[in-house]
Amino acid sequence: MKRKTDIEQPNHLYNPTKRLPAVLLLVVFLFVAVFVKVFAVMLIEGGELQTKAINQWMRDLPTDAPRGSILDRNGVVLAATATRYNLYVRPSATPDKPAVAQLLCNVFGYDYESTLNKISKRTSEVTVATKVTKEQLNAVYASGLSGIYYAEDNHRYYPYGDFMTQVLGFCSSDGYGQTGIESYYNKYLTGVNGQIMAETDLIGRPLGSGGSYYLPSIAGMDVVTTLDHTVQQIVDGAIAKAVARYNPKGVACIVMDYNTGGVVALSEYPSFDLNDVPRDDLEALFLHSKSSIVSSVYEPGSTFKILTAAAALDAGKVNPSDRFYCAGTRTVDGQRIRCWKAKGHGSIDFAGGVEGSCNCVFMDCALRMGTGVFYDYLRGFGLTKKTGIDMTGETSGIFIAQDAVKTVDLARIGFGHAVAVTPIGLISATSAVMNGGRTVTPHLLSSVKDIRGNVVAGASPSQGAQIVSPATSSTMRTLLERVVTAGSGKGAYVPGYHIAGKTGTAQKYANGSIASGKYISSFLGFSLVEGANLAVLLIVDEPQGYVYYGSQVAAPLVGDIYSSIFDYLGIAPVYTGEEKDIVGETFNLPDFTGMSLVEARNALAKLGLYCEIDGDGSVVKGQYPEAGVKVDKRNAVLLLT
Repeated sequence: MKRKTDIEQPNHLYNPTKRLPAVLLLVVFLFVAVFVKVFAVMLIEGGELQTKAINQWMRDLPTDAPRGSILDRNGVVLAATATRYNLYVRPSATPDKPAVAQLLCNVFGYDYESTLNKISKRTSEVTVATKVTKEQLNAVYASGLSGIYYAEDNHRYYPYGDFMTQVLGFCSSDGYGQTGIESYYNKYLTGVNGQIMAETDLIGRPLGSGGSYYLPSIAGMDVVTTLDHTVQQIVDGAIAKAVARYNPKGVACIVMDYNTGGVVALSEYPSFDLNDVPRDDLEALFLHSKSSIVSSVYEPGSTFKILTAAAALDAGKVNPSDRFYCAGTRTVDGQRIRCWKAKGHGSIDFAGGVEGSCNCVFMDCALRMGTGVFYDYLRGFGLTKKTGIDMTGETSGIFIAQDAVKTVDLARIGFGHAVAVTPIGLISATSAVMNGGRTVTPHLLSSVKDIRGNVVAGASPSQGAQIVSPATSSTMRTLLERVVTAGSGKGAYVPGYHIAGKTGTAQKYANGSIASGKYISSFLGFSLVEGANLAVLLIVDEPQGYVYYGSQVAAPLVGDIYSSIFDYLGIAPVYTGEEKDIVGETFNLPDFTGMSLVEARNALAKLGLYCEIDGDGSVVKGQYPEAGVKVDKRNAVLLLT
């Protein structure tokens, strides 16, 4: 019998020590979790959390980095940045809002009521003025009123206004390059923004014991170009003359070193003041901000004959002494193609064909080469692709596909028709003809300099592939100089200097057919003077009136450009015994109206004047220049028949 004091023991006795490991494991787990969290907060998330904390108790104002300058080859500043300021008002830190509103009205001419309403809003910060000058900023802070803050800003400006508009380009309102050099070299010109930070409470009021911190901005780099400010002014002057004389639709001119490809000047009309970009007129902005020299194609006409002649000579398909016959037309594939000289040049040698710009001679040159050989040279000159100039919006020339070229097409291409090229493509291709035969890459960049003046990047101009032989180049220089001393390019002649060149007169097309009365007049010149290896291409689009030949419209303007450039560079003339005969004394131009065309041409030849003919008649009905005008032997005379 069991006693009451005897307690029955269970089979499995309770033992607290058995749960201890579990408790310890739990403690360790919690400790590790806390440690991991602390580790994560301190080392992994610390930076982010610290940033959030700073954002809560600090206010920061950006300081825009000054944009780098654009300079010409001589250090003349073409685009620069001026420091301006943006003003902010923090309503919570502005105890006397009426006084602040009145101050802003006095300095900036604002309306009082709207200004007071603006700075009374329940917001941490409100912008009250942008692009503030130093004088305006000083006037605001001289008042001693609190709650007004500022941040540095930058104002892009162009010292010469309507100058190099298409090549320099412009920036957006936030200082990002949009066109021209501003866009192409934006990565160098753009700096790194800074900050001004001040300690505040939760609603943005400055803490009296708080500090402020200034993180300075880093200015953008300067871009030094191959452009020359003075040469650009010379070119602009010539374009102004063209506009005044001929009221054209447009004018474009580029000056380039044909040995290196460095662009010395680039100007176009119409354009606009870069300090007053027409952002509210999108059509004008689009048309006048892009460069037609790099982005538009045109039918070059006779200036293209430089390439045809060089290719034919270099391929051995023609010699300077070869003779041709021009009856005024040539029939190819059953189609009658006219020479510009309706009566024809008669029997003429190759040199005379270049001098007289005979279409029939150049048709024969193209046909002798054949499509394959001619197109190989055109590709070698780089005309079928972009030149690679460092400007935005470049396009390439337009050519009939080689396997689709008919014989009549080939003949037309020979004298610069049935093709379309960019002006930059043409001047680059012909540079190879003049510099000894090697291609060049046109460029604007000379160097990039940091804020200490150290060169961090730069162009490495070098001539490329050999396209024509040095002998061919030498022959072409001689032939093209004759064009200027005795042919259609006489208007570009400058006494005491050697200049080569070629005139161009091309009809324009509209809706697939010739546009009546619309022409492109051009002249492509090359200085052969040591120290001034400059090519000049001037294009006048749709000159008004009956004077439209390149010999009369463009050549004299290029002569003016060269004369001024030689004077600017300090290159003295060197006269030869032939100089007086080339130019001669000035005299009053006789009246040729009423004469037969043959009589008038013979009379002009005796006077040493180059003659252009407009019309198919046999009697002279009019002339330009008019009778009695003072001329010399550089003048070309237009006879209307």
